[in-house]
Amino acid sequence: MIEMAPAEVVCAQAWTASEMTAKSNWKFRWPVNWQAEIKALQEWSKGQEDPIQALRADSVSTPQFDQLAYKIKHEVQEGSGITWIQGVEGFDQKTLNLLFLNLSLAMGQTIDTYGRLYGILDTGRSYKEEAIPVSQTNAATGVHTDSSQRAIQPNILGLCCITPAIEGGKSKVVSAAQVHKNLEESAPQQLELLYNNYIRDLVTPGSDKDLQNILNNHFPIFSYANGRLSIRYMRYWIEKGHQRVDKPLMLEVLQALDMLDGELNNEENVVSFYMNSGDMIFIDNTRVLHDRDEFIDTPDQKRVYTRVWID
Repeated sequence: MIEMAPAEVVCAQAWTASEMTAKSNWKFRWPVNWQAEIKALQEWSKGQEDPIQALRADSVSTPQFDQLAYKIKHEVQEGSGITWIQGVEGFDQKTLNLLFLNLSLAMGQTIDTYGRLYGILDTGRSYKEEAIPVSQTNAATGVHTDSSQRAIQPNILGLCCITPAIEGGKSKVVSAAQVHKNLEESAPQQLELLYNNYIRDLVTPGSDKDLQNILNNHFPIFSYANGRLSIRYMRYWIEKGHQRVDKPLMLEVLQALDMLDGELNNEENVVSFYMNSGDMIFIDNTRVLHDRDEFIDTPDQKRVYTRVWID
């Protein structure tokens, strides 16, 4: 029998949009005296052929940013699961990526499946026409967690805004526990279905995408283990995976997914904000889902973000 998360665990992890808007402990700023540590990173990078690959947690002394990383990690793992670091504008992509990676390495090891840092920008392609991440398009992603491969689940997801979109691209985050709580009250039978295993299509670079591997790439949407509720969800890859192996989802499952999507897009559950150049967010990828609005690029301004996965 499937073990569902008890109400006390769910309530302890849950938050609504209004609750998060009223709080400030998930919002951070760069340290007051950040200049020396930024300069140290820049000077160190001049002697490296590939600074992003060469950087280690102890390559450059950055005690103030290390302390910031400690506070961020604590809020991500033990608090709300979401942090927003409002940065300083005017830095080039190389400097922001170095600082972003430096903060990330102070929290844990990077998962380099897509490269140590992964550029998020519109490549002019369509994820509906070929098996590519939605992050390579300008489409709205749909509320989701990162990674559709069973063996790869980042604990922490980081995003750094290099250049914001000229129009659109608003960031959104949702508490999985709040959605779970609402579904338990309104649709308990549908919620139970979300604890079952579902197949996901494989889009991860280097993965063998034959049908047997797709069949084996199955896991629950909601799960409960070690006293914590967690979620792994992106509806498109679930439906695509089941189509690929000719195992269409039953009507009752589609209805349960509709109920889930309704809660994930309920404005009472969704915290929305625009990020500026230099801003970063780090979220618990196991219990906070994220999304972004569709955006528009212009010849003068192209939306560019950098992503990191942390184990």
